[in-house]
Amino acid sequence: MAIVVVTDSTAYLPQAVIDSYRIKVVPLNVTLGMEVFKEGTVYSNREYYRRLRSEKIFPTTSQPSTGDFYEAFSQTDPGDTILGIFITSKLSGTAHTAEMVKGIFPDRRIFVVDSRCTVLAMAFQVLRACEMVKTGFAIEDILDELKRIQSRFGIYFIVDDLEYLFRGGRLSRVGKLVGNILQIKPILFISLATQGAIQVYDKVRTKIRALERIVEDFRRRLEKGLIEKVGVCHVDCPEDAAHLQARIEALWGAPVPVYEVGPVIGSHVGPGAMGICYY
Repeated sequence: MAIVVVTDSTAYLPQAVIDSYRIKVVPLNVTLGMEVFKEGTVYSNREYYRRLRSEKIFPTTSQPSTGDFYEAFSQTDPGDTILGIFITSKLSGTAHTAEMVKGIFPDRRIFVVDSRCTVLAMAFQVLRACEMVKTGFAIEDILDELKRIQSRFGIYFIVDDLEYLFRGGRLSRVGKLVGNILQIKPILFISLATQGAIQVYDKVRTKIRALERIVEDFRRRLEKGLIEKVGVCHVDCPEDAAHLQARIEALWGAPVPVYEVGPVIGSHVGPGAMGICYY
């Protein structure tokens, strides 16, 4: 009887990590024009964002189906404990759908965790859970640790092009035009304080100033001893992410991982977005 960790595709875990811990990943769906596909299939991130930059069609995203979760849970053995860690319910119904499928498997203990976040902040929770499973911790201890991480995490990211927030209905046309003229780069954030919802942290003129604000805020938190882990994430802007990584590593004093964000999250914030995740 094992503890099996299940997550969704918006953790954007490297394949080597997925294979090492035998994590089961349930992908979310993307609709692009007449195409519907599961995240992580059909297109590489680079190909997908090339289309997003060059075509006027705007994608939509959707949670996995009950059948997707049935398939994932069926790949475990009777008597196993399933720990599902999923994207914040403020952005997707993924965790709710997983809850609906629990009752089909009375011979397994299934725990569904709303991560209250996504991207690297969710990946940190998944990785910590896997480490604890490997070390032999009980499921109750792992759940307590996930709650602790959730009480400390933060995602702070810069949006490069306001067009994507406008297309997704999160910004008015006037706001987009004014913002682009003034070179406003909103800094958005997700934390326990927002209950997993995206909110505006600050509005800064130029990307350079927005980057400086993120780095300075990180420095202050680090000096107060509030950071245990940190990573950089980006949407199709590896050079900018490498620059941010170098700035954070200079303060952190150790290597900082960089995760590339895929279509589901990247479609809503747009190519060129980047930021840091920590707890």
